[in-house]
Amino acid sequence: MDANPNAGNPAAVNLTPGPGGDRPADRPATAAEASPLKSWLRQNAVSLLITVAVVVLVLVYLDPIDTLKVLIGLGLVIFIHELGHFLAAKWCDVHVKTFSIGFGPAVPFCTYKWGETTYMLGIIPLGGYVSMVGEGEAADGEEAEEDPRSFRRKTVGQRMLIISAGVIMNVLLGMLCFVAAYLHGVQEKPATVGTVESGGAAWRVGMRADDDILKIGSRERPFFNDIRPIVMSTLKDEKVDVVVRHADGRTDSYQVYPLKDEGVRFPQLGIQPPYRLTLLSLKRKGFRPTIPGSPAAAASDPGFEPGDRIVGMTDPDDPGRVSRLRPDPRDPALGPDINDYYQRMARLADRPITFRVLRRDQPHDGPTVDVLVQPAYRADLGVRMRMGEIVALRGGGPAEVAGVVVRSEAPPTNGDRIKTVKLPEAGGRQTWFTTADLKDPGPNITVRRLDPLLLPLEINRWADRNPHERTVKIEVLRKVEHEEARSVELTLTYDPTFRHDRLSVSLPNSPLAVSGLGLAYWVEAVVDETDPDGPAAGLLQPNDIVTAVRFRTAEAGGGERVGDWEDVKAHQWASVDAAFQTRPPYRLDLKVKRGDEELEVSLAARPDRNWPTDDRGLVFQQDYRTQKATDILDALSLGAHRTLRFIREVYMNLYAMIFGRVSARTMSGPLTIANVSYRFAGEDFWQFLLFLGMISVNLAVVNFLPIPVLDGGHMVFLVLEKVLGRPVPERVFAIAMYTGVFLILSLMVFVIYLDVRRLFFGLF
Repeated sequence: MDANPNAGNPAAVNLTPGPGGDRPADRPATAAEASPLKSWLRQNAVSLLITVAVVVLVLVYLDPIDTLKVLIGLGLVIFIHELGHFLAAKWCDVHVKTFSIGFGPAVPFCTYKWGETTYMLGIIPLGGYVSMVGEGEAADGEEAEEDPRSFRRKTVGQRMLIISAGVIMNVLLGMLCFVAAYLHGVQEKPATVGTVESGGAAWRVGMRADDDILKIGSRERPFFNDIRPIVMSTLKDEKVDVVVRHADGRTDSYQVYPLKDEGVRFPQLGIQPPYRLTLLSLKRKGFRPTIPGSPAAAASDPGFEPGDRIVGMTDPDDPGRVSRLRPDPRDPALGPDINDYYQRMARLADRPITFRVLRRDQPHDGPTVDVLVQPAYRADLGVRMRMGEIVALRGGGPAEVAGVVVRSEAPPTNGDRIKTVKLPEAGGRQTWFTTADLKDPGPNITVRRLDPLLLPLEINRWADRNPHERTVKIEVLRKVEHEEARSVELTLTYDPTFRHDRLSVSLPNSPLAVSGLGLAYWVEAVVDETDPDGPAAGLLQPNDIVTAVRFRTAEAGGGERVGDWEDVKAHQWASVDAAFQTRPPYRLDLKVKRGDEELEVSLAARPDRNWPTDDRGLVFQQDYRTQKATDILDALSLGAHRTLRFIREVYMNLYAMIFGRVSARTMSGPLTIANVSYRFAGEDFWQFLLFLGMISVNLAVVNFLPIPVLDGGHMVFLVLEKVLGRPVPERVFAIAMYTGVFLILSLMVFVIYLDVRRLFFGLF
């Protein structure tokens, strides 16, 4: 990756003897000279064995054609980078000794000397180098000082050009890959809201699932991947203008303040991309498009297969028959409407559902297969956690209109805590959910314990059985500064238009939202009460504080994978529960603080038959739309935009990683890159081309970081030389280079370790 991290490498020597070699005519040939092939085999025995072993593994376990595509593609990215250095060096009349793709000794039969330069393929395919006179380890030699074609004797500007040429070539290659892909047509995620983050920035202004984003900032007709860089680059308290079209055709304009929450790497809009009713398909042996341990995974005869398309389901109005899902109202050619799917799942949550699917590659009018899936239920630990403060309101929503007080940091304000929710029922009866111990509340009143995790479900169920009743009374505990908390009763009007809104709780600090009331509250990681007959009985006690959690997840082969411990803050139980509900077999370990004592507890949940869920474990593909350039100028514009967008994303992610806002475990190394490349190579050439473009641009960005040994580090020294009027002292330069080598090698070991855990052990 550097212009010359391996200058003077013995592998740069031409190992192919010429006719007659250099042996004097009066000296008899040695055995090695008499048999050059035997000599070559002896010198390269290890390399040859490794090469043969790799070839055998590829033939046995991988598709040779797809593997060849990957090698050619990734080799092209490296080649173009080094070619940039090489051409710039030649243009500046620098003597190039070696041009190598890969490090270490040469691959057998892959060394060739033409003129003054040796060209070779190194056996370690993790980069490449261009070795020049006067650069790298040989920079201080006599040759470097006396040779007019030495790199060292060129001007600072010429050396800057040589160093930066590889990066420039990679950016151009990436852009050309994007341009070619756009001329054919690129699959882009549409700027449609799939789910809204509970209590997030989009939720607070009233955006909802299935909204189409028509404009964000100055970007019109965006795709989903255009949204993130715009939001990420906002400053504190900076608003983003968003124009959306709702599912009913109405258009609204919002001014959204992206939220930069604790533990989150960048400001967030709080939306997730949509899915389509096609089950995920991965080129992985034995892959199934279902969550292991879920009802969908248990379905058999025939069961689900990768690439299945759901075209029909049990009809909620006539559960005895299966009817086709309605077409997507945006464009019937896009297939079935996923909103029809979600609504049926909600209405049929407590019943078996028959899914009618088209197998992969079947035409739309082809034969279908019916798969029966049993209901799924909430995983119940037999524990009720403590209600937290209200931390978010929807602008103009029922809670804001009623005067609910929300927690804020500036000025410091305590949020209301819900104490009792009073729901009117038919016939003048009422149902109260409360955290208090009420004595004789009155006739026609049913009192139940308020479980903060179940409250949104309880209110939705109430709204379904009382479609014409909209008045809800809530009693909140309100604390003003140092005063004692006092009870305040408020009247809210339930908003049924948010009944089927799809919310996610995916961020650590996300609150739990009751969208029909327009409020969201934290759920504290503090035990309020345990069920005497539940899984937590005898293990957890009131006032126990959960400080860490470790999930246990079912594996496709029937085993169980134990995750890492994750710290839990006092207000983060909503996100813990949301993650737990998606992880059969619903077992976890907790670290608990009980007074001055700390202990570990293992719990196995039971299914709560009172609360069937609308997720049965199907894994869908994300939705995509084809974006095709109208002509070459449009393709150049789209390619340039995607290149700049990706460069910005890479730098933003590096920034987040450096400052600890995103785990370093998200990094990918050469094994993951090769694995993803192999998957794309076997599925679609144009997606593979896009991926190569991203790898090329990523290589350019990373290579230009100001780290010694990398191109960016060399550029820093050249800038200092230009400013100071003299080269950086040799001792400083040497220390920096050794430090850079240590950092790069440490990073390489770390990312390969992550790759091994991710690819071979399924961790992270």
